[in-house]
Amino acid sequence: MAALRHICISDLHLGASYSLLTGIDGAGHVAPGARCETLVALMDALASTLVPLCDDEPPTLVLLGDVLDMGLSPMNTVSQAFRMFLRELARLRSQGLRLSPRIRVVPGNHDHHLWRMAQDQSFVSRARSGAVDADMPQMTTLMDVPGRSWPSCELLAALAGTEPGLGDLSFELAYPNFGLVDAARRRAVVLHHGHYVDPMYRAMSILVEHQTPRPPHAPPRPLTVEQIEARNGAWVDFLWSDLGNAGAVGPESEKLYEIMRDAGASQRWSQHLARWITERLGETLDVAAVMPLIQGVTVQQAVSGVVDATLVRGAEAQRGDYRRLVTPDDAAHLRWYLGGAVTTQLKSEGIDPQDIDLRFVYGHTHKPFEDELPVPGLARPVKVYNTGGWVMDQPTMTSPQGAAIVLIDGDLNLASLRLFNDPVHGASPAVHAAGTGTPSDRDNPLVLALDQALAHHAGDWEHFTRCVVAAAQRHARELLDEFFDPSAGGGDIGPSRHHARPPMAVNGGCA
Repeated sequence: MAALRHICISDLHLGASYSLLTGIDGAGHVAPGARCETLVALMDALASTLVPLCDDEPPTLVLLGDVLDMGLSPMNTVSQAFRMFLRELARLRSQGLRLSPRIRVVPGNHDHHLWRMAQDQSFVSRARSGAVDADMPQMTTLMDVPGRSWPSCELLAALAGTEPGLGDLSFELAYPNFGLVDAARRRAVVLHHGHYVDPMYRAMSILVEHQTPRPPHAPPRPLTVEQIEARNGAWVDFLWSDLGNAGAVGPESEKLYEIMRDAGASQRWSQHLARWITERLGETLDVAAVMPLIQGVTVQQAVSGVVDATLVRGAEAQRGDYRRLVTPDDAAHLRWYLGGAVTTQLKSEGIDPQDIDLRFVYGHTHKPFEDELPVPGLARPVKVYNTGGWVMDQPTMTSPQGAAIVLIDGDLNLASLRLFNDPVHGASPAVHAAGTGTPSDRDNPLVLALDQALAHHAGDWEHFTRCVVAAAQRHARELLDEFFDPSAGGGDIGPSRHHARPPMAVNGGCA
């Protein structure tokens, strides 16, 4: 077996109160600067398990989006939580699991602001060189090939610089895709957080598509990653990656996020949100709500239509999704992204998608899985791995929700370290190794090696499982308490995160 080269984890949502990896204090209150026992148990188990898979070249940690919950939490809160993550990372290194000092960061929808900061830094550099009068191309990245430079994430590097023993770390940004290719250019892995697979985050592209004439029943035009980001990046920032620092708007933004993922989302709230957005446009850009845009459609009507087409319908579509890993619509959107944006980007790198054995790793859905997906236009099915997530999305436990870490070896074999699923009836499946389970993956050497390593350290992983189950159950109880808060919304039963939280009981020292 080739040695381990990449360790991919996503959707930690550090700093968010609903994250299973945000610390709590001795009284059971959310405290981003406190140690999280679930995170401690995870790092301890990883240190003992992954060392046998490594050689003299340390593997690279890939943070695959939504590691920071900047959309819902203030910058100082997510920074405190990330520093606690860094301290556990330092302990991981001290326990013998050497990691590359070059950490790869692939932003998601909740920490997309990290990419926006890098774009701003790039523009400042161009301004210093006098190049501001030239066209500035849309920044995108893909293949990790020798000699290619990557934008730096100065915020995360600054936080690491304050922690003892971590001053050597650098954080290199890749967005929206990060790619690996073997020497023969016959096998490739593409990693993406997953938000652009979700149509909710392509709302501006959908709006443009609806306003662009095309023959009846013609399929949507394929978009490049540059076009997707250019049209939708500001939309992602506005509602999902930049409201954590919005002061009094912050609690309202968190309520909005809950409504998007909650079956209780209402048309009344969508109308309220549309009015709020229109008012902000009027205050900041002097845009009147009744101003006509296209074919007599007013600003107010356009905003209402976008909110309804993305947030409300997205919430409605997700109501039945908690019980299914991948719905037919989900699979269609995956095929759209893989067969369009990813294929086009591979071609731009001189890689023929017909000759490549393609693997795709993403998160975002908080539902880990491994499978193969036939994609029109590609000769082979794509091996798809999802890294899941570390949050309680709803107050009831559903078995598809959970988290995994995807490992990649030097031959670009993939294995999923399946860490937990929601503890239905108080129990979560044991930590285990998984591949796609398909004939082409039957003899996957990385899955076999990981399975053997797990067997030798079962006790460490049993302790981790107890911790994460306790944390999930505690967060579920808290969500139920808040959902049935009669003081929310003027007497209506519904989510109310802006009210004071009751202390959370700590179960067996694991949180």
